[in-house]
Amino acid sequence: MLTRRRFLEIGSLSFAGSLGLSSTGFAEATSLPGLRKSVLHLPALPQAWDGLRILQISDVHAGPYMTPSRMRQIRDLAAELPADVILFTGDQVDRREIDAEFFAHGFSGLSAPLGVYGILGNHDHFIDPSLSEAALVEAGIRPLVNSSVVFERGGSRLALVGVDDLSARDDRGPDFSLLEQHPGAYRICLCHQPQGWQRALAAGANLTLAGHTHGGQIALTTRNLNVARLSTRYIAGPYRRDDQYLYVSRGIGVGAVPVRFGAPPEIDLLILRRAATSERLAA
Repeated sequence: MLTRRRFLEIGSLSFAGSLGLSSTGFAEATSLPGLRKSVLHLPALPQAWDGLRILQISDVHAGPYMTPSRMRQIRDLAAELPADVILFTGDQVDRREIDAEFFAHGFSGLSAPLGVYGILGNHDHFIDPSLSEAALVEAGIRPLVNSSVVFERGGSRLALVGVDDLSARDDRGPDFSLLEQHPGAYRICLCHQPQGWQRALAAGANLTLAGHTHGGQIALTTRNLNVARLSTRYIAGPYRRDDQYLYVSRGIGVGAVPVRFGAPPEIDLLILRRAATSERLAA
């Protein structure tokens, strides 16, 4: 049976090969990520949290194409950035149990004033999700898997809520109702798959951070071709609905298909700014 995943893998490789992009795509897929700095103008953001700097690291995919030495290089790059909080938004590992150990060694030692947190993605569930959570803990990253943490500054609260992956099984699954438990707080939801934004919106998330898409991995913007469009309309960057926002990172790794083209790896430094109503811009 040709599964959807296998279809995407075969289609991606065939597309890249037909365009003669394989060698270029492999080099891009295994290069060090660039820094994508984005200023998000958020009208609902409390004044006390104006200027908050979030470093988002997504889709590491520790495995054959993301070695411990490469992860340590990326960790060192991340450690030099002026972030208030560091967030891992899922798929830390690829698909082997040993990948959890590789990730823990590769990204250990990161710190930030408000802490370092992480959620699970679909690939983290390919192996035992408990092992994936343990890898976060071993690396010094606090798991936020259907849990939350609240910060207070200048009389204003900010709630960081992480949910489990949409594809979780065996009595696991995302609990978006946690967002409703923080009325009055500015609520940031970590949800690996951007398709979960609708549920986060309904539960009151002001800002949702996601990954999963890799920006399509193979994207020809001049022809409006992007593999990720087969599963979601939210590919990369910011999206807005009224005063609620979604940001999707292209991430730093790859899965079974070691090719990127037109969607280079990235880590994201997000600067949250309070914006007046007249400054609202559609994403």
